[in-house]
Amino acid sequence: MRALILGACVRLLLLAVLVNLSACSKALELEAAEPLAKAARSVLERMPGYSAGPYEAVLLEGIMLSGADDRADMDLRVWYPRRDDPAPVVIFSHGNWSDKDRYDAVIKHWASYGFVVIATTHLDGVNMARGIFNALRYGNDGLIGGRVADIRYLIDHLARVQALLPVSIDPERLAVSGHSFGAFSAQQFAGARAITEDGEIGAKDSRVDAVVALSPPGPMFDEITSQSWTEMQGPVLMTTGTHDVNPQFFPDWRLHKMSFDTAPAGEQYAVVVAGADHYLGNLICRPEREGPPQRDALNIVNAISTVFLLAHLNGDAVMAQWLASADVANMSGGFAELTKK
Repeated sequence: MRALILGACVRLLLLAVLVNLSACSKALELEAAEPLAKAARSVLERMPGYSAGPYEAVLLEGIMLSGADDRADMDLRVWYPRRDDPAPVVIFSHGNWSDKDRYDAVIKHWASYGFVVIATTHLDGVNMARGIFNALRYGNDGLIGGRVADIRYLIDHLARVQALLPVSIDPERLAVSGHSFGAFSAQQFAGARAITEDGEIGAKDSRVDAVVALSPPGPMFDEITSQSWTEMQGPVLMTTGTHDVNPQFFPDWRLHKMSFDTAPAGEQYAVVVAGADHYLGNLICRPEREGPPQRDALNIVNAISTVFLLAHLNGDAVMAQWLASADVANMSGGFAELTKK
């Protein structure tokens, strides 16, 4: 037993060293990206979903969903709109080594348009040390499956979540969203699959009406492959940027768009923003990192994802028509592009 523990500790140390070395490796040469022009910004400011919505967004922290079925209690972070009628629900899944508390720049915006957004922290969350420890303890399959189990547990127990909230929710209008690793977790509920030696880890769920995937991964670990999205059904919206790269894992930003490119046609949408990186200038996921915030990119992601949610959760025909016909590339002077299939 002592040898096993020592071996695990050695692997943990080696993995931490490799991660730190990769973070210090030579940066990639990025494609040149012009900032959003002032004239284009004035056009975009008039697009639906761009400014804060009509509802007051309220934050609830420390909401504990008591465990059942041998599960531990779940600590929830909830943004909700101050409204009298039942609100549609978005469940949000964070990126690797991040947590539920670092995405307010996006999910507060959605709440201002009437959505209750529920986030929790997965096994790989909080920090690098915890993420690596649990990766060694449970393996990649365990982390992928654990995320799916967390999201499904919330879906299964929305009635119990309702009892903790001061606003009514409508479980019949439900989306799953996420960033990075969490974006893939969300896509699994639309039919994406992790492909393992023991089979597939999927989560397709007819209760989920739409998926928003912020900077989903391309092929990742051994389980997320180029075949992982071939059965993913829309409505799915994914976003990325031309500076969304990593020297070791995603040297080309187009790898993040693979989920759109390989999915079957039908209510699939992709947003690409010039110069946007994985964290929108550290406005999400890694707010502690240094670097200029990419607020124009954030505003575009917020706007189009809000229109998408209004169209597919609220059945808003005007928003659906905008999503189908808007020429975002022309509106933004080439700064952003919305592709549909």
